[in-house]
Amino acid sequence: CRDEFFSSRGVFDGLVPASTGVGGGNPSGAALTATLLAVKPASMELTLTSVPSPLQCPALEYGSSFSRALEITSPGAQRLYVSGTASIAPGELKFEHVGDVDAQIERTVEVVEAILQSRQVTWAQVTRAIGYFKHLDDLPAYARAWERLGLPDLPILLVQNDLCFDELLFELEVDAAIES
Repeated sequence: CRDEFFSSRGVFDGLVPASTGVGGGNPSGAALTATLLAVKPASMELTLTSVPSPLQCPALEYGSSFSRALEITSPGAQRLYVSGTASIAPGELKFEHVGDVDAQIERTVEVVEAILQSRQVTWAQVTRAIGYFKHLDDLPAYARAWERLGLPDLPILLVQNDLCFDELLFELEVDAAIES
């Protein structure tokens, strides 16, 4: 289990990674597909910071082993990696808008936007996004929400996957880059 591995390696004593975990098939039939970005600063000019969500409690408080977001800064550049984010109430593991994909998308966008704004980042600076839907038929809800909210187009991949809780219908992860 991830918690046992993290404990044995001292991860909980330092920076817990930003991550998204969803279930689904893949064309090669592999048991696991993953992307990983590992960073070990070579100098003090590169910093890694865990970024909390202004609208949700730390995931560690309800037993999930990930940071809401991580920021990497260096002279002239900033990268922000926002973990898969869903419609979860502040302060506890309580799902909001159960059964309403449109409301879950809007709440998720509100939470992600609060994380972006906390680091002076805008939607226009998002370089990659993945929107995870529990049900394939719900994919059109993304376009409806984006139009209703007046948000700019994103470089986004919309996919159908099993999400970590039955009550969740949508989850969003984003990466952003800022050059100074």
